[in-house]
Amino acid sequence: MSENKDEKIEDVLVDSELAKKLVPNKFKFTSQQGRVRRQKLLAAAKKLSGTQAINDITLAAVCEEAGIPRASAYHFFPNIEAIFLALRFLNAIEILEILETVDIGNYDRWQGYLTALVDNCVEIFHNDETKAKLIYDTNTPDFEGDGFGEDVDHQIVNLIYKRLSERYELPSFHDLQDTLLIAYGIVNAIFTLSFRRHQNITDEYIQEANTAFIAYLRCYLPEKLPRNK
Repeated sequence: MSENKDEKIEDVLVDSELAKKLVPNKFKFTSQQGRVRRQKLLAAAKKLSGTQAINDITLAAVCEEAGIPRASAYHFFPNIEAIFLALRFLNAIEILEILETVDIGNYDRWQGYLTALVDNCVEIFHNDETKAKLIYDTNTPDFEGDGFGEDVDHQIVNLIYKRLSERYELPSFHDLQDTLLIAYGIVNAIFTLSFRRHQNITDEYIQEANTAFIAYLRCYLPEKLPRNK
């Protein structure tokens, strides 16, 4: 990402391999000048979402904040929903990149690793409230039936499954990844409740999320998984 994320959002919508997986053909290549303008629109939308409900932000307001004519903005984003989809996509890349850095080798048991993932997600949201807003707030656009959100969830669950299977001998039942997806969904549901009640993910709800996450998976995973040799 860029050196100053508050001033400029680096354009990874075209170049990222993750972009091709999550939003194929959504963001096509533009000239360098076009990329700069697109970054300005994204940065403007991000700035406005820090003080306003996302559903209240118009394309005209974003264009005014970015200093870009609306006619020019249409070349990059057909509507305000597309701008916030792009921001949500950028957030997903950052979240996945940070979760990939959590070293499962630092934890003796699977519970510690999963709790660390939750804590890292929370730190991301506390450092940048707009990320939590785009995922958990009530006033967010409908991102194409939320299929994009489901794709992100699957990417995160695939990462968790990969790390666990590299470290441990996992039980051999065919739907373990679905079980992990449900467990991750429980965490998201608790975070959603916290954000909609408090406009933040509070310490109390973080504890509840960790408790529910681990308790659910204990129904399927032994307390101590054997290590891979």
